[in-house]
Amino acid sequence: MRIHLTNAGAITVLEASNFRQLDVLIDTQSPEKLEQAISKIGSRDGNDHIRLSPAILRFLSCKAGDAEWEAGFSAMIEYAAKAGWVDEKGNVRAHIVLNESDEVVSQHEFKAAMRALPAGVSAVTTGSGEEVAGLIVSSLTSISAEPPLVGFFINESSSIISALLANGRFVANVLGEEHREVMSAFLCEKQGRARFSKGNWGCGLHEQPVLNDALASVECDIVNTQALGTHRMIVGKIRRSSSRQASPMVNFNAGMHRLEALPA
Repeated sequence: MRIHLTNAGAITVLEASNFRQLDVLIDTQSPEKLEQAISKIGSRDGNDHIRLSPAILRFLSCKAGDAEWEAGFSAMIEYAAKAGWVDEKGNVRAHIVLNESDEVVSQHEFKAAMRALPAGVSAVTTGSGEEVAGLIVSSLTSISAEPPLVGFFINESSSIISALLANGRFVANVLGEEHREVMSAFLCEKQGRARFSKGNWGCGLHEQPVLNDALASVECDIVNTQALGTHRMIVGKIRRSSSRQASPMVNFNAGMHRLEALPA
């Protein structure tokens, strides 16, 4: 097995059924992020090894409960114990491997490529009364129909992060071409009630702001969040939705555009 501590913030398992080795592959990253990642799976054992929790290894593998995998995993831990690689807490020692082949594009190249990706525009809202908060996103995406899940990504420094995590809920309101004033208020006004000065806003579940004439509104409970690089993934389970026919607003090449149907 190989545990991969990525510099994107994710922790993954490579070769989950290879029980002839156990090591930790580490991407280049800041010491602070590395130590935080190590603490999630075990503890450091000198400069060259990490002590891993078998329970966390089973969880990360996504194979726990499979009889054949469980047998192989148990045999690996038993072998490690006989070799003296398991401490009194039951944590097993793994060798650190530094990832020296992690070539990526520059930020300029990344942004140039992403500007060529057309995306819908949504106003994400949370809270109620005087504690409402909102943000414009172009990353809303469908995840699953069963159960019904949607998700989006926001910067870790976003002004809405604390409100989202505190409320545990959000509404994603898909904007149309008639909602330019709504978008302008969300982008220009101070976080809070001022951002809702434009638009036909009503109250949904738990008194959260819902844009009554949005192309679609999905009211969600947050079921998963994860930090990935500079951003945080927010996943919501849809509790209520509404939709109507209208022309969407699309973010493309750092500008807003309308869609027109091609002639038949």
